[in-house]
Amino acid sequence: MAIIEVKDLTFKYPNSKEPALKNVSLTVERGEIVVVMGPTGAGKSTLAYCLNGTIPHFIEGGEFKGTVKVCGMDTREHPIRILAQKVGLVFDDPEIQMFGMKVFECVAFGPANLGVPLDEINKRVKYSLEACRLKGFEYRNPYQLSGGEKQSVSIASALAMLPEVLVLDEATAMLDPLGRERIYSVVKELNEEYGITFIVITQDSEEVAPIADRIVIMDKGRILLDKPPREAFREVELLEKVGIRIPPVVYLANKLREKGLWSGETPLTVEEAKEIMRKLVKKKVKPPEEKKVEAGKPIIRVENVSFVYPGGVKALSNVSLTIREGEITAIIGQNGSGKTTLAKLLNGLLKPTEGKVLVEGVETTKKTVAELSKVVGYVYQNPDLMLFSPTVEEELAFGPRNLGVPEDEIKERIKLVLEKLKITKYRRTPPSMLPRGIRKRVALGSILTMKPKVVVVDEPTTGQDWLESLWIMDILKELNNEGHTILVISHDMELVARYTNRVIMMSQGRILIDSDVRTAFTMREELSKASIAPPQAARLAQELSDLGIPPTILHVEELLEVV
Repeated sequence: MAIIEVKDLTFKYPNSKEPALKNVSLTVERGEIVVVMGPTGAGKSTLAYCLNGTIPHFIEGGEFKGTVKVCGMDTREHPIRILAQKVGLVFDDPEIQMFGMKVFECVAFGPANLGVPLDEINKRVKYSLEACRLKGFEYRNPYQLSGGEKQSVSIASALAMLPEVLVLDEATAMLDPLGRERIYSVVKELNEEYGITFIVITQDSEEVAPIADRIVIMDKGRILLDKPPREAFREVELLEKVGIRIPPVVYLANKLREKGLWSGETPLTVEEAKEIMRKLVKKKVKPPEEKKVEAGKPIIRVENVSFVYPGGVKALSNVSLTIREGEITAIIGQNGSGKTTLAKLLNGLLKPTEGKVLVEGVETTKKTVAELSKVVGYVYQNPDLMLFSPTVEEELAFGPRNLGVPEDEIKERIKLVLEKLKITKYRRTPPSMLPRGIRKRVALGSILTMKPKVVVVDEPTTGQDWLESLWIMDILKELNNEGHTILVISHDMELVARYTNRVIMMSQGRILIDSDVRTAFTMREELSKASIAPPQAARLAQELSDLGIPPTILHVEELLEVV
């Protein structure tokens, strides 16, 4: 029985030239898990807004054609307060879904407004918090949590409503790898136990493929593909053209199929791929050599640093490390492990409670943030915390102008940064009017125009599709090649493996691993403690190490050499 029926849906936003959705038809059966994927601007979020009545009731003035029925209700004929009891929606921005000064208040808000009895509310809050790894956070201020923790709160708030349909719109984008895995296991559990129907909008192809009933691919407002996962991921030409991230084990199987070495079902997990590889591996190979990076002199030193936030939350405990000129380093770890706190200490946004942070040999406590910004630039995880100027051009000019850079040079810097980040056409656009991915580029640009020696980027690919993610990481690699020292905070282990040379892994405010990238991803026990899963290709290689496959392999291309 269909629980969602979308027929010939076309929607154009007010003042927009092109419709965001073009003649979309989609039927979802009760109890299905349907994954919707596509590049930025494909229309995925617009479709989500149509499913719970945000369009047309909240976003007014657009052109709406066609019909959307959810749980038998036409969304145009029922108000959001009625639809919300049937359809839950978790947005990609967690802060717009916070209603309360304590975490438990945020999670209880929805069921309380539906008139759910107190005992049942408490049961739902407890279950949702535990499911989202938030036990112990009940009395924390949600606005003081890390970005990933905030997103976990927004997911828990939706879970507590126990709706018939739950739409997750990039709801796991800020979570660590095992956090994403945990949420998807909860999705599967809620689907099986309560029969909740899920629409999951995401770029997390490898995590969601095993639980999905169908994969729907969208681009430019249209549905291009709607098939079960194993069939969908065989459409390689279409997926690559649109820019969908193909899970590494699927990519491996597709390449083996091209070579005539495999003709069976497409694997969706490392376990399934392991069985294929065991039949095909015929020779031992030499371990891949890691290119030695000639790092320069120390530019940042962190010496026995601890940091405690107001209220007594200890974010860092006795952390020491050295950053050298020319490095491109990843800082990884679970949500709330101290990554962002460490990053903010490097440019003086925070001062150590104990210990020292030295930038070019001088303690950060002896310099202003403005003075430190000449050496260390920090790009926030949420770009909206950085953007305040009326136009992109003025945003890029703000930093260097406050540093006293001459106007002629400011203009030249702006021109170069606009071109490098491919945002020239937005130069006179208010940043607040831009898509999140473009706002992230503007935030990065506002730092680059100050020409710092060190660029720290907190989750540079959040809100970006796969091609955009590769593009932004290519930019950071290019900056590194030009002489900038780059620190990337990321939950995307595939990108960490592709682009960085050194990994600093944190857990509970401490550094557990500080190593080259290949060695770091073989340290399974430490990674597990920090809720980090190595990239799929690395996990597969390690599972096959008894056959002589080097456990330091990181990429599918290296695995293909084995067969």
